Formats: sequence, structure tokens, C-alpha cells
Amino acid sequence: MTEAAASPVSPLHAPGAHGQGESGAIAPSRFVMLIGVTAVLFFLGLLPLEAIPEIPVDIDSKPFFIPLVLVALLPGGRVGIAIGLGVALGEFLRDMMEGYELDDPIGFVGYFLAFALTSTLFGKQPPTRLAILFASILCALVQAAIEASSFLLFGEESLGIFIQSTLGNTLLHGIVWGAIPAFFLVPRLHGRFEHYLGFPTKGDRRHIEAFAELDSGFVPSQNARAWAADLQFRYPSSAAPVLRGISFDLRAGEVLGLMGTSQSGKSTLCRIMAGVAPLATGGALAGRVGLGGEAVDIGYVSDNPAAMMTRTRAVKEVEASLEHLGLARAEAERRALDQLAALGIDEREARRYIWELPGHKQMLVALAAAVAEQPHVLILDEITSGLDASGLARVRATIGKVTADGGAVLLVDNRAQRQREWADRVLVLAEGQVAVLGSAEEVIDDTARLCALGLAHPPARRAHDLSAPHSGEVLLELNDVAFTHDPDAGHESVEVWRGLNLRLAKGEVLAMAGCNGAGKTTLAKLLGGLLAPQAGTIQLAGANEPGPSGAAIVLHAPSAFFSEPCLRAEIERSLAGSGVEADAIDERISQIAGQLGLENILDTDPGLLPPGSARIAQTGAMMARGAPVLVLDEVAPGLDPRERTRLATVVADFASSGGGVIVLDHDLDFLATTATRVGLIEGGRLRDAGPPDQAFAPDNEARLRALDLEPPSQIYAPNLPQSEGTSG
Repeated sequence: MTEAAASPVSPLHAPGAHGQGESGAIAPSRFVMLIGVTAVLFFLGLLPLEAIPEIPVDIDSKPFFIPLVLVALLPGGRVGIAIGLGVALGEFLRDMMEGYELDDPIGFVGYFLAFALTSTLFGKQPPTRLAILFASILCALVQAAIEASSFLLFGEESLGIFIQSTLGNTLLHGIVWGAIPAFFLVPRLHGRFEHYLGFPTKGDRRHIEAFAELDSGFVPSQNARAWAADLQFRYPSSAAPVLRGISFDLRAGEVLGLMGTSQSGKSTLCRIMAGVAPLATGGALAGRVGLGGEAVDIGYVSDNPAAMMTRTRAVKEVEASLEHLGLARAEAERRALDQLAALGIDEREARRYIWELPGHKQMLVALAAAVAEQPHVLILDEITSGLDASGLARVRATIGKVTADGGAVLLVDNRAQRQREWADRVLVLAEGQVAVLGSAEEVIDDTARLCALGLAHPPARRAHDLSAPHSGEVLLELNDVAFTHDPDAGHESVEVWRGLNLRLAKGEVLAMAGCNGAGKTTLAKLLGGLLAPQAGTIQLAGANEPGPSGAAIVLHAPSAFFSEPCLRAEIERSLAGSGVEADAIDERISQIAGQLGLENILDTDPGLLPPGSARIAQTGAMMARGAPVLVLDEVAPGLDPRERTRLATVVADFASSGGGVIVLDHDLDFLATTATRVGLIEGGRLRDAGPPDQAFAPDNEARLRALDLEPPSQIYAPNLPQSEGTSG
């Protein structure tokens, strides 16, 4: 939750404000964040090094390479001051564990001055090894001399001891534990981590597109809760603006739907309106953002809720939003449990660690925390795409309570029909600009315009032909597979699968449809070898022994699987591991990128991609492994229509080339355009529902709703043959 005082323009969003822009300023929140990051890293580095015995003249081992790398790769100014303070704080924390000595307080001053000075010396370009050596020695000399001066000021040691301590620590800290590690770390880390802290890469020679002078004359409505005028924004790692002159308002009692293809600026706009960008992300901001009230509370749920959590347990996360109300602890807990229960999270789940909850329930916890204080503005970034029918109903009821109390809601969702039913007005972004803004009926009913903007397809259109017969050769077979989650302390065990039998044939795309909690992700992990079945067998074609080795899986939260600095390197690693010759790797990368529409993001850090784009990126990396079976676990959420069609086509091509695909999802629109056969998950078993036209036929709507699945929004009726690949 964020709160801003009343004013025509929020002080956090003043015209031309910079989180870390061309001026080199740094927002207070990120200044404190950088102190904390440096302190923790330096403290952790001290723990093993201080086990090395100290030479009697106060010569010891300090991990100077940690702050040296930071000051070498991050800009100077206040950033250097923050790093210097962080090093001093890290040393202070370590000294608290072992007791203070006479020279410690003066040593803190030495740390601060030395690293602030070194940050200035490194300048705006990535340093050479000679510069690293010179700066390391100078930094260590300044710190060691200041710390050793305590011997002359307060002790009885001789000048010789002062000189020995200063020179010894300069050599040990500046060269052994400073320059030598930094020689290797600085070039390898350059351009790989700065953007995570909200800073541009030093020495980036790309042309930075200047903000144009804009004055559209936009005037918000009188009942606007929040508004933006001529908004422009650029991230530290971007040469061009992400937003280019956005003007709109959020009105009391209404839902404003926000749509746009991937990379159109939706999440960025949400972050700015919530006060997260540029304060936490860095970047340059121009234009005006205003709040319309004496004190406007803003609730925000991002498309990555886990990154927003500040407490370890779900109930405590919601309680934290109620702390400022001055409630007694018991009352705050009761209200938090009630708020979570309203969103389908019972008390047992509410008291669990947040990371133990599935992704969709983490999203609901974040929503409960956001609405606990009854915000005047609620910003929801793609929170509905991963929810089943009952979850959607609870979210819609929550939104209704906010608007009924006079609040405004900004709802990011690319499902056109949902926006028509939930929103009052719809704003469509295209390439960082307002493409359409009008009533929900007017915008959504203009199918031709939505198609042109990549947000709709003609009715009943399939991404590809699914009528090709299958060979019948079995690639994957599961026999009587059972799995029960181990009981946690104080929690009952949960049976997920029992007696699961299926066969996946060459050329087949098997859709397994189930609501949240049905066991889709558990099955994906079983197929990928991340979990082992407690009964039954999993057999892949060509495997010598039962087991899932060889299946490539894409989970709905793929960011944890990325390990390379850019997507190109991720795909290259997979290709090299599958035995592709080195001289053919570049061609294969281009081929995979072209299939999935990844050409423009090959050099992007995959960890910075929106969740939907990250799933497509991970699909590309998994396909590069050459595995015969591809398992996709809820990859559709967050994809725009073009991406969904492209992914469905890639799935069909993978199957037609002799592979087999399992798609686990509750998005029946996506499954209807992708699958050759559908299985419905019911109570830990898989029920064969036939081809999509049969499984999703209108007379099956009641069955689908009973399984908490929303029927497809369109009717698909292709003439599909029966497949022999599945039994349940």
C-alpha cells in the first residue's frame, strides 16, 4: 500500500522526476535499498574471511572485492555514498557478534570515505584492470590509514605500528582481497546485474532517445481518484521510452480495463501509478501523475506477487496492511483471516508459509493484503489469468466492493470478453501509447480494431489444423501413478493423484484440463523428474529404465530456471547440451526465435521479461533440448492473442515432427485451439473427454462448470478423428 498527500500532482511523481535518470540522482528508497544490499553482502563475506587469524599488528582479511565491484559497475555520486555506508554497516553488524575494539568506530568512517572516494574515481565508464588496481590500492590505503590512526590518537602504539598496519592492510585488502578478485568479477558481471538494482549499464553507447516536450492539455474528470497526463518513462536498461505520452484518469466507482500486447507498457504504467516506478526500478519519468483526494490509498498487486511479499506467512502479510489502524493484535488477525477467507484461503492455508502456497493462492494473498485497508485506488496487473472459475468470481466480488465504496480499479487483462463484462471503460496501449480509450462495449465490440491491435482473432479461428492422424507409437506411458504431498508440521497430507494411467502418442497434443489445485503442476514436476511418484511407473520411449528423464517441462513460474544473462545464451546452452554442432547453433537459435517471436528479446535478460513472455522464452529453451516430449504447465496466462496463436502453432509443429505434447491448463480457449485430445482432471484421476469439439461442446458446459472450469468463449467444431493415445 502507498499513500500520498493531496495535491494536484503527487510529490512522488513530479514532472520530470527521475528514479535514476540522466541527472544521476537516486530516490531515497533505492538509496536505503543499496545500503542494505551492500551491508548484507559485506557481512556475509566477512563471516568466512574473519576466520583467518589476524596478524598481531592488526592486519586482517576483509572482502573488499564486494564493494569494489559495486562501485566499479554502478554510477558514482550518492550511489557511492550508499555503498560506503553499507560497508560500514556490514562491518558494524559483524563487530556486534564479537565485540568492539578501539579502532572500530574510526574504521567505520574510513570505510565510508574510502568507498565514496573510489566510486567517484571510477567515473562513468567501465574500469580497466589498471584502473581497478589503482582504485583498489587507494581505497584500501585510505581506509587502513584512517583506521590505524586510532593507535596514534587513543593508544600507545608507535608510528611504526601505524605504518605496518596501514601498509599490511593496504596490501591484503587492496590487492589480495580487492583487486585480484575484482579483475575477474568486474568484466564478467558488467551488464548482468545493474538493472536489477535499477541502474543503467556503464559505458552503454546506445543512443538515448530524449523525451519530447508534450502538453496535450489533458484535464482529468472531477471525480478522478488518480490520473496521468503526458506520461513518459524509460527504464535504466532501455534506450527508448517504454511509455510515450499516456493520458487518462481513474474515476470513482468505475473499473478501467487495461489491454495491450506484450511489451506495450501495461505493467510499467501500473508500477508508475502505484508509486513503484521509478522509485524502486530506477529510470527517467516525465509528465504528471495526480491523486484526487485529501489522502489517497493505493492498493497494488503486480503480475509477480511473490516479489511483493514482506512477511513469511499469509495471514501476517495481510495483518501488515492493517498495522497502521492501531488494531489490537487479535483483532488484526481476525480481520486478516476474514479477508483471506473471502478469497478462498482457509485458516489452515493462511497460517502456512507463503512459498508453500501455489502461485494462484499467492496472488490471492497479495490481493487480500492490497484491499485490507479499503484502498481508494486498486491496481491489478494480470492477476486473473491464472485463476479458475471460483477464483475469478471471488476477484470480481472484491472489485465490486472497492467500486461500491467509491474506489477506482485499474484492471490489466487481455481477455476481451472479461473486460466487456467487468470493466466500465477500456484503455488499449500499443507501443507505449494510447491506441483506444472508450466504453467497454464500444472498444470490445470493435473486433476488427482489436484484431489489428493484436488483441483478438476472428471467431472460431483455429491456430492450425488438428486433423492429421497420429502414428500410434507411444512416447510416454504412465501406469497407476500415485502421489501424495508429504504432511507438513501441523498439516494433513494431501492426495493429488491416484491410479493415473495415460499414453501419449507421437504427433499427439494431449490437453489436461483442471481447476486450481487439481494437480497439474504436480504432474508436470513428476514428468520432468522434479518429483518422484510414490506408486506406479513413468516410462519414456527409448529409456532403459522407468523414469521421466528426457521430458522437457515448462512450468508456469519459469524464472527460477533461468541461469544465463540473456535469452540467447539460455537457448545456446540447451542446444550445446543436446549435441548440436557449434557451427549450427546460431542458425538453430534464429530458427527457434523466429518460431516463437523472440527475435527482439534474444539479448534481454530472461529474468526481466513479463511472466507470459518468460514462459514463451522458456519454451524456446526447452525445445532446443531436442526432447521427444514437451510438457507445458499453464503457459497461456499473460499471453496476448498473437502469442497464444504462435505458441499453439509451435506446439502443432513440434507434434507433427514426431514429438508429443502435454498441455496442462484451465484456460479452455487455449486448449481448444491446441489439443488433439482432452482429459479432464477429476479427484486425482484423468477422465478421457475426447477431442476438443466433443470435450468442449455446449452440452458439456454443466460438467465443465462442475469442475470449476470456464467453458470456452467461442465454439470450436472441427472434424477431428479419435486418438488412441490416452486412457484414464
